[in-house]
Amino acid sequence: MTRRLFVVGTDTGVGKTTVAAALLRRARTSGLRTLPFKPASSGGDDPQRLLAAAGLDERMLPRIAPLRYEEPLAPGIAEDPRPFVGEQARDSALGRRGEALLTRIGAELRALEAELRPDLTVIEGAGGWHVPMPGATWLPQWVETFDAPLLLVGRLGLGTINHTLLTLDTLERAGRRPLGFVLSATSSEEDPSTAANPAIIAHASGVPCLGILAHGASTIDLRAGAWDVLLGT
Repeated sequence: MTRRLFVVGTDTGVGKTTVAAALLRRARTSGLRTLPFKPASSGGDDPQRLLAAAGLDERMLPRIAPLRYEEPLAPGIAEDPRPFVGEQARDSALGRRGEALLTRIGAELRALEAELRPDLTVIEGAGGWHVPMPGATWLPQWVETFDAPLLLVGRLGLGTINHTLLTLDTLERAGRRPLGFVLSATSSEEDPSTAANPAIIAHASGVPCLGILAHGASTIDLRAGAWDVLLGT
């Protein structure tokens, strides 16, 4: 039975793809079959990095990243910003189009899983939590569609306590308490805040820190028992 894991972030550029790729490599090293899925990608080479981490052929790119946009914007804005503003934002036809898109992409992932039979599917979101997505949808609707446990990724550095706790509070109110969080060092500069941040966030939220991804590292320094938590074992 496939275990799904949905990687969400506190913001864009916090290291979601690097963390997702590290998890895929760790799973492969453990002898697990893996599948990455990036339902909507805009700018950059995130899907290609996930494919490489999973050891899959590059010809799989259109299937593991079905919606791709060139502009480095929120996917929904890259597709068309108009549905998110003005009267169009309340158009019921847009809602039906979004539901149809979510149904289609959800079915495509199920078909991939049925074909490849992965032990672990790692789904990567886009940006933070309140992100406009294709079909005039928002990221929480995609999380609901894939119905996977969440892993939150935040930036390891000054300011992350506020950003991470705000996101955790939002997830809690949405009924989507994550399994835990990973903090990713996106800068090589010395930052005295990094030593205490994981423990402070965990204590304030009750959500465990599962690991730290050092700057430039390809593997996560997981806390004791974290891998079992992520795999649901």
